[in-house]
Amino acid sequence: MSAPRRRPFEIQGRWFERLFLRNRAVNSLISCAGKAFLSLLVYPRFVAPHRWSLTRYELPLTVGKAFDGYRIVHLTDLHVGRTNTDYLDRVFRRCLMEKPDLVVITGDLIDYEPHALPLLRPLLKLLADARVPDGITTIFGNHDYHEYSWRKVGKRSAHRAINKRLVVLVEGLGVRLLRNEQLLLRRDDDRLVIVGLDEMWSDLADAEAAFAGLGVNDPVLCLQHNPDGVEFLKPFPWQYMLTGHSHGGQALLPGVGALYVPMEHREYLQGFFHFAPLEGQRVGRRTMFVSRGLGYSTPIRLRCPPEATLFTVRSV
Repeated sequence: MSAPRRRPFEIQGRWFERLFLRNRAVNSLISCAGKAFLSLLVYPRFVAPHRWSLTRYELPLTVGKAFDGYRIVHLTDLHVGRTNTDYLDRVFRRCLMEKPDLVVITGDLIDYEPHALPLLRPLLKLLADARVPDGITTIFGNHDYHEYSWRKVGKRSAHRAINKRLVVLVEGLGVRLLRNEQLLLRRDDDRLVIVGLDEMWSDLADAEAAFAGLGVNDPVLCLQHNPDGVEFLKPFPWQYMLTGHSHGGQALLPGVGALYVPMEHREYLQGFFHFAPLEGQRVGRRTMFVSRGLGYSTPIRLRCPPEATLFTVRSV
C-alpha cells in the first residue's frame, strides 16, 4: 500500500510552519511588526492629517497700549477641495472660542478645483458670521490662482475663471481680501497696520504698492504666503510677518526630513526666523513665522502636525 500523498506545503514548508505559526515568541514578533507596519500606513494617512493643535505665541510690535493684548488667529493653507471640510469646520469653531479680535488667512484657501468653491462658502461664512471685532482678512496663495502658475501662465492666472469666482465669493461674504494693500486698524488713538502681499509665483506681488506711505517705525504686520518672499521684502518696513505654504514639510522622515518642499529657501520650513531691523527701526529684531498650516493636497502627515495659531500682541 503506497504512502499517503502529502501536500506540497507540508513537504516544503513544515519548518516554516513550525517557526512562524507554532513558536509563540516569533509569532508575537511577526504580529507586532505587522501592526507597526499598518500603523505606519494608516496613521499618517487617515489620522495625523487631522490631529491639529492650537499653538499660542506673543507677537511684539511697536503699538500703543490700546493694542496690548490684541488677539489674532492665524490660519493658512486650507486647501478646501482636498482637505476634509468637517475637520476644518471643527478647527474654525474651536478657534472662534478664543474670542479673537482679528482672523487672518495667509493663502491657499482652495486647491484650485471648481468643486472647492461651494465647499469653501460655509466655512468662510462661519468665520464671517462670528462677529469678530475686526473681521476676517485673507491673502491669496499659489493654489488660489493655479497650483504652479509661475510655470504655467504667470499673471494670466489671475484671470482664470476659478480665481475670479473665488474673489466674488470671498468679498461677497465680507471677508477682506488684501492684494498689495493695507488694512489700518485703530484702537483709541493707537493704530496697527496689516499689509497683505499678493502671490509671488503668479508674479503679482508688488511690495512698493503694499508698503506705500509707511514709515520705518510704523507697527506693521505683514501677511505673505510663501516664506521665500521674505528675501525681497527685507528692505521694507515690516516688524512681523506671518506666512504658510511649506506645510512644515508635511511628512518628515527620521534622519531625512522633508522629501519635497516647493521652496527655494528650504531652511524656512516652519517656526520662527529672525532678521535684523532696518536702520532707525526701534523694534529689536524682525520676525517671520512659518505655519505648518491646516490642510493638504496629499492627505498625509508624519511628525508634522497641522496647526492654527493664536497670537497675542504685546506693546514694545
